[in-house]
Amino acid sequence: MKKHVENDMASMWLENEILFFSWKKEVDLDLSIAQRIVRDRLQLQQGKDYPVLCNLNGLRSVEKDAWCYLVREGSELITAIALVYATPLEYALSQYFMKRMSSIPTQVFGEQSQAKEFLLHSN
Repeated sequence: MKKHVENDMASMWLENEILFFSWKKEVDLDLSIAQRIVRDRLQLQQGKDYPVLCNLNGLRSVEKDAWCYLVREGSELITAIALVYATPLEYALSQYFMKRMSSIPTQVFGEQSQAKEFLLHSN
């Protein structure tokens, strides 16, 4: 199974039964990018459910259509989500996303180690 996927917007990899996701620098997330990211993630997962650790560093803006897509269709095969922020904007984006993810356990963290612990105990 392929363990790593990278495109011009993000990197994704599987490690210890967690799918790690990291944005590239200064990404303006629109619907087409969100659809591509989800397609690449599903290819990496090959039909298997995983918790996701998403580092928001590098995400500059998000269009409403992109968020809506990620919350609905984009949550397929995800058992839990840990969002990691480093800036006030990333924190605000993560809070917005978390409030809309009612069907999947979602938490926001300032440290990746805390996010990882949450995901390891969410399964």
